Amino acid sequence: MSDFELVDSHVHYWQPSRRDWYPVLRDVAPSLNRDYLPGHYEGDTTGVRVSGLVHVSAVSKPGTFLDEARWLDGLRVEIGVPHVLIGTIDPAAPYERIERDLTAQAQSPAFRGIRVLEGLDPSAETAARLFALLGARGWVFDLLTHPAGMREYARAIESAPETAFVLEHMGWPERDDQEEFRRWREGIARLAKLGNVDCKLSGLPMAFMTMDPGRLRPWIGTCLELFGVDRCFFGSNFPVDGMAGTYGELIDAYQRVTAELSDGERHRVFAANARRRYRIE
Repeated sequence: MSDFELVDSHVHYWQPSRRDWYPVLRDVAPSLNRDYLPGHYEGDTTGVRVSGLVHVSAVSKPGTFLDEARWLDGLRVEIGVPHVLIGTIDPAAPYERIERDLTAQAQSPAFRGIRVLEGLDPSAETAARLFALLGARGWVFDLLTHPAGMREYARAIESAPETAFVLEHMGWPERDDQEEFRRWREGIARLAKLGNVDCKLSGLPMAFMTMDPGRLRPWIGTCLELFGVDRCFFGSNFPVDGMAGTYGELIDAYQRVTAELSDGERHRVFAANARRRYRIE
């Protein structure tokens, strides 16, 4: 696996022992309420050549995301990672405050855009203004939604054709059954028709608590079919997907699922597409 190049488009660092910014970990996923720092990630990825790393904000304590952004940028300056920062905003704040917070995060040369964990109404004026601003400044919106929210987000995205969107966790299906797959596929097909949406192949082990290639294949295969190999890319979602297995098992599962792709197509899915989307040099 050492010759296999990987750009990991979805990683979380956190340090609850010193920075109490993640109460959701404590309340919802206590097994993850432990420090996960660059050294832990390096240990998990032993034997894998990770040539690019995108950190995605996961703070859940109000008013802490700028502190997290400064901390992560300090790590980048000190040790060279993360290569890219996806920050966040408070969607309930006045729009002028949102714009100031985006500008503050963009002081880091690693800043590429944001995601919002919860609270953003895609049909509201705030979302429309936010998406327009992101597009004007060349920033990405990492989209976190379940299948039920895909239709409404698709409408909003249609009104923001100059903005780049990345669907996280393949639209985060909530159950591994036929009815959920039907509902999810309908939403995925709607988003895939929009040329400014990419799909991040991540999060299924979190959703289904398995790294079994047979269980993952229908979902990943559908994303590759509908978005195409030029608009899909891998993200580990570590340490969260690590609840279902090791990093090595995760890579093995994804390699098995994509075994029918050509070497060039797999390189795009596992490295080149994320490098392009997040402008990793």
